[in-house]
Amino acid sequence: MVTIESIVIGIVFIIIQLYALTIVERSPIGEQKLLSLSGGVAIAYVFIYILPTLHGKQEELGGSLALDTELYFLGLLGLLVYFSVYSFAETKAATQLKEQTVYMVQVSFFMVYSFIISYVVFSSDVQRVESLFYGLAISLHFIGLSYHLGKEHHRLHKNRGRYMLAGATLFGAIVGIFGPSSGLFVESMVAFSSGAMLFNVISKELPFEKNAHLPTFLISSLVYAATMIALKAFFNW
Repeated sequence: MVTIESIVIGIVFIIIQLYALTIVERSPIGEQKLLSLSGGVAIAYVFIYILPTLHGKQEELGGSLALDTELYFLGLLGLLVYFSVYSFAETKAATQLKEQTVYMVQVSFFMVYSFIISYVVFSSDVQRVESLFYGLAISLHFIGLSYHLGKEHHRLHKNRGRYMLAGATLFGAIVGIFGPSSGLFVESMVAFSSGAMLFNVISKELPFEKNAHLPTFLISSLVYAATMIALKAFFNW
């Protein structure tokens, strides 16, 4: 079912994929604070929502599967896949390839990532406050992700990559609206994207850089986590 909330979230996702670099560079609070805000909310989202969700999905499917860890393994696989993508970009072999080739490998994997996350968001039955709250976390996550990818390959990202990511995001939203919202296939996508998101947040969005704004990161993470816990308790999400 298409809701006003899902339409708004979909439009925001696509705008972010197209203009993440501009959004960060022209942010009224500054690049450091916006990226630290993005990282703080994203890491809180992973630990307060993504990991408990993964655990819940495994509990639901555990009785019908051979083991009790299949979804956790898919989460690990997602983490390893995107670790390999980042590692490839830093290898000596990659430096000997054309920048376009290296970038296309990266952006192709992140098109899959954007599609999966968009599908999971739009195939779920969350509505109103819940959907907007989760949409905020994913929006900030997409800002950080697209910004870091575009920062490293500015020309390629501006001319081609951002449109590819936006297209994958739109496609994921459309398929998610009309596709199944539960079942082993969907739960597998949730698990894989959970591991990938965990790695992407920790590797790219935690403020390791000397110029990161640590107070913004800490405050945004704690405030988002506390608010999410309160809302989950109040609305029984």
